[in-house]
Amino acid sequence: MWDQLPELILTQIFSHLGHGDRANVAQVCRLWNRALSSPVLWRSVTVFIDRDLRGDFPLAGELTAKYWQHIRCLELAWSRPYLLPREARITRNIQAEAGAEFLTIVRAKNVQLKKLVLTDWIFICKWGNRGKLLYALASFLGCQHNLETLSLLNATLGVSDVLRLLASASKGSTEHLAYLDLRGAFREWQAPHSNPRYLRLLGRFRALTILRLDYPALSDQTLNALTNAAPRVLKTLHISVRDSDSRHHTITDIAWHNLVLVCPELTVSYTIAEVMLQLRNNREMLDDLLISMLMRCKRLTRLQYDGIIRSLDTLRDICQLQAESKTHFRTIHVKPRNVNARNRAILNDINYHYDHKMMEQGVDFRIEDPASVLVFY
Repeated sequence: MWDQLPELILTQIFSHLGHGDRANVAQVCRLWNRALSSPVLWRSVTVFIDRDLRGDFPLAGELTAKYWQHIRCLELAWSRPYLLPREARITRNIQAEAGAEFLTIVRAKNVQLKKLVLTDWIFICKWGNRGKLLYALASFLGCQHNLETLSLLNATLGVSDVLRLLASASKGSTEHLAYLDLRGAFREWQAPHSNPRYLRLLGRFRALTILRLDYPALSDQTLNALTNAAPRVLKTLHISVRDSDSRHHTITDIAWHNLVLVCPELTVSYTIAEVMLQLRNNREMLDDLLISMLMRCKRLTRLQYDGIIRSLDTLRDICQLQAESKTHFRTIHVKPRNVNARNRAILNDINYHYDHKMMEQGVDFRIEDPASVLVFY
């Protein structure tokens, strides 16, 4: 039966296999080995450095040597991207060395990518072969001449490490790199918003159409660098607000104005994923602002509010937004403090009208007795 299947069908089946299983499949018979050579199976490859590059895994050697000419998109990630205890750093050193060897092989094969993605690296401390891996990555980037997409999403590297990678990418891909994602690339407290080298490197990428970065990495100097580079093709500037910015800085209107003059098709968007307001002793009335924020921040996934609201009818408005699918919270817990008879009647009415609607949406909806805090996520 299997030897009668068309090669196209086999290719579709093999596309659902992991790299280890594909390596085993290639040993079954000539037909399967030929089907596994289809370029479709190797155009996009994801490698988990700490899982897929074990000593007994043939990806770095056998698979890359066989199919390197088909690879156009490479994602390098860590399946467990957290800081390991000191006693486990030996293991991480071995993994990093294997990653460096893999990149050396890929570079030797002259693999030319269109897309390179680093996902969830998050290794902050300076342990052993960490530098060796970053050096191999920088060397590989320096040999790329057709790279169109570079993503350092959640790499959480030091400023010098990220700038080294950007410098390497600018050597060969200045005229081709159209998409650059620096969200989470820098440690927040080291955001290089005014670093001269950072500004120079941004100015080299003249083909950028999409730039994504965190708000702490944004400044007047950043916008001026983009303006001076005159990337008239820049169409999207996406700014992610992940946490409070310790600098409390603002961007001047003139910096935005100059950039828009150079990039007339530019669209600027913000993403706010989580907001926590600790306002227990405030006396400001924020009801309208809360509703306005919920309506504007379409992708907000978590809101925790601990403060004073003018009227519990604000809670009714929030529940109505959820009922109309204008917000997308999975949990709504209400813990009011100091509930009088009138407010208790309002809470009972809200619970009566919205409990069933929330249940239909799969929302964990609860109104509890005094404790203090509104939580939405």
